Amino acid sequence: MKIVQFVKPGPPDVLQVVDVPMPQPGAGEILVKSQWIGVGIPDILIRSGAYAWMPKLPCTPGTEISGTVEAVGTGVKAFVPGQKVIVSARERTERGGCYAEYVAVEETAAYALPDGIDMEGAACLANYQVAWHVLWSAARARKGETVLLYAAAGGVGNAVVDLAKGADLNVIGVVSSEKKAAFAREIGCAHTIDRSREDVGKRVAEITGGRGVDVIVDPVGGPTFLKHFDMLAPLGIVVHYGHLGGKTEVDLAGALKKKFGDSPAVRAFSMHTFDHWPEKRRECTLDLIAQLADGRIRPRVDDRLRLDQAAEAHRRLEAGNVQGKLLLKP
Repeated sequence: MKIVQFVKPGPPDVLQVVDVPMPQPGAGEILVKSQWIGVGIPDILIRSGAYAWMPKLPCTPGTEISGTVEAVGTGVKAFVPGQKVIVSARERTERGGCYAEYVAVEETAAYALPDGIDMEGAACLANYQVAWHVLWSAARARKGETVLLYAAAGGVGNAVVDLAKGADLNVIGVVSSEKKAAFAREIGCAHTIDRSREDVGKRVAEITGGRGVDVIVDPVGGPTFLKHFDMLAPLGIVVHYGHLGGKTEVDLAGALKKKFGDSPAVRAFSMHTFDHWPEKRRECTLDLIAQLADGRIRPRVDDRLRLDQAAEAHRRLEAGNVQGKLLLKP
């Protein structure tokens, strides 16, 4: 079978398709045939060697697949051959491993899917796991609140907007072009701000009548981070979960003190908070599967590439040329 592998971290071209023996499921394991493979930022971090939870080299990136059970090992009771499943590397002791035609995983790393579910959408749920925890575990957002969302047209952005719509949250999406603004409005943003030609703070004041927003979701960080606090409503919170804009070296204590009368809050968020919290991971994933099955959420797929185009998928994602999710097809 074929997998995507790299021996030494580096640019996208280090990703190579190689032939390896078909894995066999051991005791308590299942063998899953991949139908769709999700591409995400953790994959890029692994490939570039920047991931704090790096798997052993040589390694295969990939956080998620949707597919069918091909075979089961001894002692497996939860799954049978032919059953539709998703596999999440977040349920495994080592990240990555999903850029492959087949994967053998512990049965606890897979979730059963109902018949008729959108298998492309199921391969997008890693982004929705992040969005779910950002909104409900980190920000603890409540009905009627307003969320300012950076990178609103991306994969996690799509997921935040989708979940927010179902919870009666109002989303202001920050994007980098009019094309992305149109996409953000299409998926449900009540307002959009094109940061390439508009002042984000002024537009937030206009949209909210000067009140500010209740939640700011920021995967960017960087030198403009402190401006967030000027856009918060009383008791507002900034949830920072990424570093797309570079290192965030700021006087955070000074910024909080400046807005002390409004009781601002900031939370640095990581999905690794739940590495040893299986019941919370399960609650999130089962809820997302149910929402996908009954049509309450609708993941958007930007493009579908072949498994041997993994390097191209990484180049597109790093360049910011993706709206929604990229998928690989074995």
